[in-house]
Amino acid sequence: MKSTVPVSEQQREDGAQLPEGPREEAWGRTPAPEGAQRHASDDAPGLPRHDLSAHAEGTRWLGMVLGLAAWTMFFVSLTFAVGWYRMREPWPPLPFSPLLLAAPGLFLVAGSVVLHRSRRSAPLRRLVTALVLGGGFVAMQAGLTHVAWWNHQLRIPQDGVPASAYYGLTGLHVLHVLAVLAGVFLSAVRLWRGTEVRDAVRRHAPGWHFVTAMWLLLFLAVYLP
Repeated sequence: MKSTVPVSEQQREDGAQLPEGPREEAWGRTPAPEGAQRHASDDAPGLPRHDLSAHAEGTRWLGMVLGLAAWTMFFVSLTFAVGWYRMREPWPPLPFSPLLLAAPGLFLVAGSVVLHRSRRSAPLRRLVTALVLGGGFVAMQAGLTHVAWWNHQLRIPQDGVPASAYYGLTGLHVLHVLAVLAGVFLSAVRLWRGTEVRDAVRRHAPGWHFVTAMWLLLFLAVYLP
């Protein structure tokens, strides 16, 4: 008796490997656990197979949003305190031109664009580009603080609140950038090994946008004379 099951379905039940589409090749894929082939076949061909349930992914997104909201309120509170101080006391300019202080921020802005576009095509190459841009930002910020401390003698506590705000907020912001870079680096390594990372990159992108927005706030509140 001739089977009425379509050839593609029969191949899936026999454990035949499903065809891989361009998106699956770009984002990597997670090996299907034993006994899960039937469930994986429900996905449309060419789409990545998610190893996380929708509930777990929603929980991670909620945690990320709450964390970013908390850190946003923290940074805004600190910059508001700086603004309040600037209205009461003179704020001496930093020993750098505003253009030089703005240069590191361009790395963050470019990284935001690259990370956002990585969700569409060539994710590994774009993740590596974002890592290079983030490393450039950290290097420039470290260089500026080094020159300010050793070459221009901008010291704590001798130079008061402006110096403390510059070093303290710059260091705190760089720590957040390093945390985002660590997440992007781990995603790049997992993608290079063939693991699905699209959801992880989608969660890293808001973190990068957050540090970019906070740097702009820092520039306006602390760096400008």
